[in-house]
Amino acid sequence: MISVTHAPADEAAEQDEDDYRIPAGGRWMEMDWKRVGEAFTDAAERLGWDADLEFFPERQRVIVRFPKDRPELVGSTMTEFYRLIASAIGMDQFMSIWIDYLAQG
Repeated sequence: MISVTHAPADEAAEQDEDDYRIPAGGRWMEMDWKRVGEAFTDAAERLGWDADLEFFPERQRVIVRFPKDRPELVGSTMTEFYRLIASAIGMDQFMSIWIDYLAQG
């Protein structure tokens, strides 16, 4: 299942003052965020996304900022991105992370 929130991207990225936590899978999990960071970084690099990653362990959230000239690449390799991360950290942990994607530049 994929969770989707419709909101302007800039507004969603700037609202970090929210005091609630909504993991994508609907459950809170303890996890090794160093390992999570390595999995996201490795997947983005392997797929050529040239993305900047921001991690918010206290909210189980990751923001993936990719160049504006790569939406087709990001969109066409999204399933592989998910597969690489889930295989590195486990599906339960992956499903508990909220991921936002923002084009930048």
